[in-house]
Amino acid sequence: MRIAGKKNKSIRSDSLLLISQVMAILMLAGCGANYGRLIRDPEVQQAFESQRVPSEYIYYYYGFSTRPYVVFGIEPVYIMDSRMWKQVSPDSAEFKEMIRWIWEDYGYLKFGADILDPSGKKAGVMYTAIDATSVKFGPDHHIAVMPNLPFLGGPEGNIEDF
Repeated sequence: MRIAGKKNKSIRSDSLLLISQVMAILMLAGCGANYGRLIRDPEVQQAFESQRVPSEYIYYYYGFSTRPYVVFGIEPVYIMDSRMWKQVSPDSAEFKEMIRWIWEDYGYLKFGADILDPSGKKAGVMYTAIDATSVKFGPDHHIAVMPNLPFLGGPEGNIEDF
């Protein structure tokens, strides 16, 4: 009986070791994704609010054209990987109104940010009140931007609905 008990403990230890190794590999694989980051910058906010954004960028917005949630511009080398974003010209009256009426709410205050690629190089600029935004850089200059918008659907909200 004691021998069987030791064997069971050994099997459990081996199983736990294998499970922990698999978990470590999965966690490291997730860390290897090509995510960029946002760095808040008051000068970027001022550039949006004063309509002096870089003209060479391609601009997109998400939300209603009268009150979007996010407006951002990226270097023209990047290709958007989403149909949820609509393109807008930075020199249009529509863009000016978007910036004036960008969504903000109690606890969500507007800010400007630089969009940096995984190596830290500037890839664009963003204006929003949603600080939890992911920017993923894919192969062949593809980019995907996803703001965290669970508050839109309330407690039952599902991001897959967007």
